[in-house]
Amino acid sequence: MSKDNGTKNVYNNFFDLEIWEKVNPENQALLEDYLLELKQNQKSDGTIYQYKRDLMGLMVYIYRKLDNRSILELSKRDFRSYSLYLSIECGLANASHNRRLSSLRSLLSFAEEEDDTYDYDVNAARKVKSLPKHATREIHYLSDEQILMLRDALMKRGEYQKATLLMLAYDSAGRKNELSQVEKYCFLDDSKNSTNKVIGKRRKIFRLVYFSGTKECAKKWLSVRGDDEIDSLWAVNGKGIPSSMLYDWFMDMRDLLYEISGDYIEFNVHSMRHACLQNFSDGTHYVLKELGMTEGFPIEKLKLLANHSSIETTSQYLRDNSIDELREMFGITIDD
Repeated sequence: MSKDNGTKNVYNNFFDLEIWEKVNPENQALLEDYLLELKQNQKSDGTIYQYKRDLMGLMVYIYRKLDNRSILELSKRDFRSYSLYLSIECGLANASHNRRLSSLRSLLSFAEEEDDTYDYDVNAARKVKSLPKHATREIHYLSDEQILMLRDALMKRGEYQKATLLMLAYDSAGRKNELSQVEKYCFLDDSKNSTNKVIGKRRKIFRLVYFSGTKECAKKWLSVRGDDEIDSLWAVNGKGIPSSMLYDWFMDMRDLLYEISGDYIEFNVHSMRHACLQNFSDGTHYVLKELGMTEGFPIEKLKLLANHSSIETTSQYLRDNSIDELREMFGITIDD
């Protein structure tokens, strides 16, 4: 699959300071005022970070596509074009597209209400429609070989923290929110194979398990990180990070996999949950090789790893191999 540069732009370009410094100063100032408002309203750090990330991406779009005009001068037509850019050029899932539109509407509503500061009367984005909520993104599976290739590339680049995240997600089938709760002390004892207790969906409390791939990366990461007062396994510049940053790191990993393999796959942190369960199911996970097993685990065992309440839920994470079985049965070609 060829790489979609539009997708890369949405996720990464606003982190390029050279680009961001060219963004209209009025737009930058409005964003700063809005973020202060969110902070005053006691929004969580993760929520504020998400708004900032979405709106910086919007303002980079305005710089590139709309002559870097003030966002307060833009029309409904301009914002409809932005909506099409997100959904068609960037290929965002409907939920991601709608979240960015919601961030835009909230920013402009703030400008409307601050009439003593901003001369803005009509929120031009208010009538730009969201996309249907039922549409979902295609599931992208990564093979064991692709994941280990990516791990090796991250380690070679010295990006030990990202390599640790990749392998912990792949070993444990942990969700993003669960992974974000992992603390570093669990990795200081080589005899351990589980994290601290985390809170998952429906307030379930459990430990994530991990194996040699995670241990190797975490050991190197913590050695380079050194001593600090942060309990979390994840830290940047001596500070803890919002869970949304874990998602961003997987966006970076997409680009790296494309760079080293030529394959651009729109995987994310949740894709590792699918890859973990699928590869443990079909016998290709590296852990099974270390255990000397030639076959995968049955779905009843995978249900335990995934912390699912039912086997039916677990089955939804695995590939549908019915087409492959029909091809083998009759020796015929069937399109996917």
